[in-house]
Amino acid sequence: MSTDTHAHDDHGHGGDMVKTIWRTFWIMLVITIVEIAIALTFTGKLPQMALNTFYIVMSLTKAYYIVGVFMHLKFERKALATTILLPVIFLLYAVVVLLVEGNYWLDSVLNYNK
Repeated sequence: MSTDTHAHDDHGHGGDMVKTIWRTFWIMLVITIVEIAIALTFTGKLPQMALNTFYIVMSLTKAYYIVGVFMHLKFERKALATTILLPVIFLLYAVVVLLVEGNYWLDSVLNYNK
């Protein structure tokens, strides 16, 4: 029974893990409230690209906490974390590039008709 407790402590599942989960919950709650407040306050007042960039950064921050704490990658070895996170980084880079290119294409189409 003591080896089971030891195995859990190696991955951060002790009493500190409950505190970590609650701290992560509060951080993600604050980020979500800030996102909603920005959406309700600044939509139409700031450039859409700036708002989209803000939302992407906030979503990536929340994803970091979800992957690190709830999926326990924070406690895994670097090779496993890299194996999982590297494709995600490339995917997110592709999304950003597609957003930029899509915006350029939309501007080109709208300005071509003028």
